[in-house]
Parts: sequence; structure tokens; C-alpha cells
Amino acid sequence: MKTTHVPMLLAAVAAVALAGCSNDAKAPEGQVVATVDGKDVTIHEVNAEITGMGAQAQTAPRKLVEAVALSRVVERKMLSAEARTKKLDQSPQFVLAKARNDENLLVQALQAEVAGKVLQTPREGAQKFISDNPIMFAERRIMTLDQIQFLRTPKFTGLPLKDAKTMQQVEQLLLESNIEYRRAPQQIDTLVLDPRLSQEFLKLSKGPNGEPFMYTDQPQGAPAPVVYVNVVAEMKPEPFLGEKAISYAQQVIQRQEVGKRLQAELTHLREANKGKITYAKGYDAPDKVAASLEKAGAAAPAANPGAPAAPAAPAVK
Repeated sequence: MKTTHVPMLLAAVAAVALAGCSNDAKAPEGQVVATVDGKDVTIHEVNAEITGMGAQAQTAPRKLVEAVALSRVVERKMLSAEARTKKLDQSPQFVLAKARNDENLLVQALQAEVAGKVLQTPREGAQKFISDNPIMFAERRIMTLDQIQFLRTPKFTGLPLKDAKTMQQVEQLLLESNIEYRRAPQQIDTLVLDPRLSQEFLKLSKGPNGEPFMYTDQPQGAPAPVVYVNVVAEMKPEPFLGEKAISYAQQVIQRQEVGKRLQAELTHLREANKGKITYAKGYDAPDKVAASLEKAGAAAPAANPGAPAAPAAPAVK
């Protein structure tokens, strides 16, 4: 006898949803799969909910997954209706969150439109990309770094990091300057790293006595550039070849092309809106604020005639 194992929580939720259905009203038809106080719930809403459930939805029977997804949509509609009854949709917090969510969805729609116009990379183009970037494929490396991360603030200007020969000395300088940092091992795969940065890593890892090397980047969401101080603790070859490599190269090329087009669109919009943006006093574009802070940080020691001049900022390798 075949036995189907169904997650108890999903079964319970589905049972509650089905138990709450009324047989008195006329059954919905077509793409409408349920109604809540006279308002339709469509199969498209259910399918979107299933998509949001991810891999979890692949392990249970389809009809049960649909029932669970439908129950979530129904519950959300009931709860949102109650919130509107209490006029919570008129609160400043809700209006702000809704506007932000709408803007994000519109940006995603624009990105999807741009991505949809990028044709699939031909096989020959992918093979050339593999040949031109051996550090990602035939000469791929997995590196384990001993890494220190900290935000590049005005205090960074006076740090004599170029004189630090060990990670311990870097930590000591940061502690003395009261700069918050995080030190932890990081694994770097040259398959997913910018090939130019991978080549720098390889070159700098062969430096004298394994001295730390440094670079900066500004990850999405970071309020300022992040400084990374590193020592390569371990490195091992891990070639990536064959059909999987070709498929991966095609995806990378397409992502790069989408990124270029999105950046071109953003550049165009910035230029078109240059004269339409006005900042309040004390606010400005990030690059101008950063330059102002750097200038203020560099000028601070000069305010004290007895203080020694701050050394020049170390060059980021």
C-alpha cells in the first residue's frame, strides 16, 4: 500500500480553510476560485502565492498546496479588510510603507522589461568568454581569507595602515582610533568574483611575507564605502569546465548586458532630472556629502596648533 506523507501543519491549515467555506452561496466559476465578502479571489492570486512558497510547495500534493495557498490569500484579505475598517490604511506609517513598496515593484517591473529585451548569448560567445577569463574557469581558485571589514569614515584619513605589516597591527590601529570593525574568515570563489579583482588577489597574495592587502567597495545598502583588509590563508584550484561552464558563462554575459542597460537607463534619468532635484539645507548627493566629511576630517587636526599633522591617507591597493 502506498503512503503519502503530508506535513501536518499544511493539512491542518487546509482543513481549517475548507471548514470555513459556505455551501449556501453560489460557487465561483472560471478563474475565480473563491470569494471573500463578495470580493473575488482568482487562480492568478493563488499561483502567485504558491510561487512565494518556494521549494516547500514542491514536496506536497498539488491540490493541497493550492488549498494552503488559497487559505493564505483568503486570510490576508480578511485581515486587510479588518485593518481598513479600523482605518489603519490611513496612518502615516502605512502610507509611507505602501509608497516605498509600490516604487520597489515598479523598479522591478522596469528591470524585468529591460532584461526581457536581452537575447540569449550564443554558445560561441560563451566559449570566448570562458577563454578570455581563465581565472573563472580553467584556473578557478577557492581562497580562504583572514579579513577585517570597517566603514570608510573621516577617521580613515589619518590611519597609517600602509605601515601595518600584520593583521594584528591593523587591529591595533583600529582599536586605538576607536573604529568599529569585524574580523572573520571569508571564502572567495573566483568563479563569481570580478576577474580583475581575482587577478589582484592572486598577485597580492604573493607579496612579501604575506603582508595584508586592502581594497574598498560599497555593497548595496552600505551607507559608506567598506574597507577590506585581507591575508590569503589558503588557496586551492577548482577548475570549472564543460557544459555547465558554458551555461554559466551565458548567464553571466546576459546579467552583465542587463546591468549595462540598466546603468545606461539610470544615467539617462539622472541627466534628465539633474535640474529637478532640490536638496534641503544639510542634505546633498552622497558623493558631495562624502567629500565634505573627508574635508572636515582632514581639517580637524589643524584646529589644534599643538597637534601633529595627520599623515596622508594610505593608497588603497
